Amino acid sequence: MKPSSRLLWGVVLALALAQIWALRVTWHAAPHPGGDNAGYVALAHSLATGQGYTELWDPAAPPHTKYPPVFPLLLAGAMAAGASTWAGLKTVPVLFGLLAVAATFLWARARRGVLWGGAVALLTGWSATLLYHAHYLLSDVPFVAFTLGALWLLEERRGLGGTGSGSAGLDGAEFGTVDGPESARSPETPVADPSARGGAGLPALAIAGAIACAGLAYFTRSAGLPLVVAVFAALALRRRFRPLAAGVVALGIPAVLWLLRGRNVVTDGAYVREFWMVDPYQPQLGELGVMGLVPRAIENVSGYLWGHFPAALTGAGAGGGQGATAVGVVVGLLAVVGLVLAARQRVGATEIFTVLYIAVILVWPVVWSGDRFALPLVPLALVYAGEAVAWGVARWKASAVVPALAGAAAVVLLSQGTAVATEVESSSACRAAARAGGPWACSGLGMVQFSEAARWSGANLDSEAAVLTRKPRIWYVMSGLATRTYPFVPYADSVLAVAERADASYVVLDLVGAQAQLLANAIGERPAAFCSVAGFGGQGGEPRTELLGILHGGARGPAGGTDQVQIVACPDPMRGRGVGLEPYTSSSPIPILTATPSPSPSP
Repeated sequence: MKPSSRLLWGVVLALALAQIWALRVTWHAAPHPGGDNAGYVALAHSLATGQGYTELWDPAAPPHTKYPPVFPLLLAGAMAAGASTWAGLKTVPVLFGLLAVAATFLWARARRGVLWGGAVALLTGWSATLLYHAHYLLSDVPFVAFTLGALWLLEERRGLGGTGSGSAGLDGAEFGTVDGPESARSPETPVADPSARGGAGLPALAIAGAIACAGLAYFTRSAGLPLVVAVFAALALRRRFRPLAAGVVALGIPAVLWLLRGRNVVTDGAYVREFWMVDPYQPQLGELGVMGLVPRAIENVSGYLWGHFPAALTGAGAGGGQGATAVGVVVGLLAVVGLVLAARQRVGATEIFTVLYIAVILVWPVVWSGDRFALPLVPLALVYAGEAVAWGVARWKASAVVPALAGAAAVVLLSQGTAVATEVESSSACRAAARAGGPWACSGLGMVQFSEAARWSGANLDSEAAVLTRKPRIWYVMSGLATRTYPFVPYADSVLAVAERADASYVVLDLVGAQAQLLANAIGERPAAFCSVAGFGGQGGEPRTELLGILHGGARGPAGGTDQVQIVACPDPMRGRGVGLEPYTSSSPIPILTATPSPSPSP
């Protein structure tokens, strides 16, 4: 075996072992307490059971138009293969965690060499943000895998992105470029520009794969649109017009059908409508005009540079401290320099995607900003920052490039250490909590009680009953009952009006968030309109979650006029069948994926 092959397979083996270990020690079976996690499960269940791409959790069961269908289809495939627990379904994002690291390695290797690929893939794979999202049923990690896969298939080996006396040094001392004939180049040997060949260096199969990956990324997350544009623009720049035309048709038809699907469907969560809101979570604040995007972008620049990107790269804010933040900021600033240098040499799909994707996340609502949206930029920023360092050092002393890059990579890896250790500790604590109190125990008392209320309702209430809740999608996957969000206002008439429109006969007074206090105030305003069905928790004086009935029509009494709120018991037909439930453990199936929750004999 040639030395270059030994190096390649040695790096691949070491990288695979390191990433498998990292995913293993951060593993836990807990579901995410956010609604997206359960929403993907509900959509996958809808697909797997032949009910279309439908919001089964809503009483009206409208077609779903917000999240593209690739990730739910992946989960539906896992369900068809027999996965029915949270842990079973988590094999999908974990697998894509490995694929994302592999795609990162292939892309960075194609651009700079084996050791660059190994270093960038390791630093990306050990990002606390990637490790965190690889253990939840969210689309972020598959999106990264598809994105890097597309960029890899269009990437070509680069020389140093710059001009002048220092531009020769990197190629002779290229960090890890010993995996092929190019390793024999001397520092003075110029690097051929593949673009001079009119793009002939890109095989048709690679172009087809890149278009397919871009399409999968777009239909995984709408933020994949910049990748589609970048792939098509790169093909146009290289005059590959035939595959460009084929790609436009292949992706354009399903994209148009997806847009037409949502055109006449009015939903509260449409992306376009939410985009123009000052705060999608507070619609009453109104909408922005075009000029309002400027201050939003300025605020997001600050947020991503000083917060979200350092968090995505080094885990700053998750135990990483000020040092981790500083490393993230420096890498981000160096990446901007590297991007400019790369664009001076040749504009490719990676450069176009980077600029377009940054533009998209900067004009999104500030409340949507976060490290998860910075995650696709992590491997790109690492390479751009490395190229900037190499370019600067090469202008001083070419032989110092490799030590400088190795030292920089070590600094980033060390800065990630605290956050990764925190993630390991958090996952260990979550596994212990789940063994003692079930998978929802990691999310706190409120979610444990909420999930128990949902399971009890699914086993005891009429299957056609609708419920107002704080977290409709979680309620649905844990109960199978249709549900809608109660209004976050302290007025009984508003709550009752929403219940009327949803034909809901129940409402859950939970401990999940502060919005429950608004619901409690609304109930106190007209207590005679509600009745008690069941309570969950409350042992040892702890607060408990209440399932309340809603008395429609003439059963409602007048508004409350005293400080003492009394809720009477509901009539027997509303109080359910009295079926008990077995404890819910990490090995228990998700209720919606079974006919009914597993009952145990009533005492």
